[in-house]
Amino acid sequence: MCSIGDDNFEDLDNLKYMPSKEKPSSFSKCNKCREAVPIVVLRSKDKYCRNCFLAGATHKFKATLGKHKLIRPNDRVLVVHKCGHPSTALLHFIRTGLDLETHKKLRFEPVVLFVEEHTHLPPTDRQELVRKVEKEVLQFEFQIYLTSLSKLITTKSVESVLYTNSDYLELCKDDQTAVAEYVDQQLNETNKNDFLNIIKQKLLVKIAKHLSCKFVFTPETSSDVASQLLTDISLGRGSHVSLNASFCDFRDEFVKTLRPLRLFDLKELAFYNHLNSLEPITFRKIDENPYKSVQQLMKKFVNELQVNYPATVTTILKTGDKLTLATKVTNKCDFCNAPIEEEQAELTSVESTQFSHWVSTQTPEERYLVSGRTFNNLNCDNYCFACKKFCK
Repeated sequence: MCSIGDDNFEDLDNLKYMPSKEKPSSFSKCNKCREAVPIVVLRSKDKYCRNCFLAGATHKFKATLGKHKLIRPNDRVLVVHKCGHPSTALLHFIRTGLDLETHKKLRFEPVVLFVEEHTHLPPTDRQELVRKVEKEVLQFEFQIYLTSLSKLITTKSVESVLYTNSDYLELCKDDQTAVAEYVDQQLNETNKNDFLNIIKQKLLVKIAKHLSCKFVFTPETSSDVASQLLTDISLGRGSHVSLNASFCDFRDEFVKTLRPLRLFDLKELAFYNHLNSLEPITFRKIDENPYKSVQQLMKKFVNELQVNYPATVTTILKTGDKLTLATKVTNKCDFCNAPIEEEQAELTSVESTQFSHWVSTQTPEERYLVSGRTFNNLNCDNYCFACKKFCK
C-alpha cells in the first residue's frame, strides 16, 4: 500500500494533485503581445487578444499546409463541406489565403463538395440545409458541387449524380439503398460506422479524380483525429494509424487526402468564426448513445479527458505521428486500400489472432491436418485484418 504523504497529514490542504484552472483577471494581458486585454482563453491558460488570436490561427493553418509542401500552384483541391464550425472556418481560411497580395498567398484552385446524407431529416429540412450550404459557399466565391451519399453508392457514373446548382433539391428524398439495408441488417453499430467511413473515403477519392483534383481537404479537428486513432487501434487497424491520423492520407496513388485543421480544436474554430462574424450552418442531429459503438465511445473518452487534461489530444496526436509501418509494404487491401504488411518469420499479432480463431472453430481432426503457417491461407481474400469482417 502506498505510504506517500503519511508523515504530513497536517499539510493535506496544501497538496495539489492537479493544478487548478487559471481564471483570467481584469488585469491580465495577452500572452503574445503583452499589451492588449485578452478576450480568448484556450487550454485554460493561454490568453490572447483579438488580433493575436486571429493572426495565430491564420499562421497555424498556413504553416500546416506549408510544412509538407505537397500542393503546387494551380493544383485543384476538393474541399469537403460537412456543416458546422470546422467547415465554415476552413472556407474562410482558404478565401483569405487566396486574397492575400503577398508571396505567402495560397495558389491552388479550390472546389467545394457537399455530400448530403442526412436521411434522418424530413425532405423539407434537407432541402433547406442544401440551400444554406450553397448560399454559404457562394458567399466565399467558390464553385460548389452537390450530391447524395445514397445515390453515389448505387450509381456507377459519378458525373450523373453531381450537381452545380439547386436542381439537386428535387432529389432530396428519404430513400434507402441496398447498401444501407445490408449495413443495418448485417453489421453492428461499430462495424457499420467503420464500413460507411471507408465507403465515404473511397467515394471522395473517386469524385476528386472525376473533377481533376489532386488533393482532398477534410474538416477534421484534433479531437476527431485523436478519437479516430484510438478507434483504429481498437478495431485492429493499428497499422493504418499513419494514414488515418496523420496530415496526409496517401493510400491512393493519384489523390491525397489532407487534414489542414488537425491541429485545431473545436473551441478555437468557434472563436475564429465568432470574431469574423461567421455563422456556421447547423441542423438537428441524432441523439446517439455513446456506448453503442466504439467510435462514439472513443469520442466521449477523448472529449471528457480533454476537459480536465488539456494536453490529452496533443499527446495522442504526437504519439500517432511517430507510429509508422515497420516493414516494407507491396500489397494493399482490396476494400480500404490500406497497406497489408508482408509475411514475416515470426507470427504477427494479426496472424496469432487468426490462428486462435481458426483453432477454436475447427474439429481436432481438422487441426491435426494443418501444420506450420498454412492456417494463414484458409482465408485467402486480399483484405486487411480489420476489413475481413465485411466479407464473412
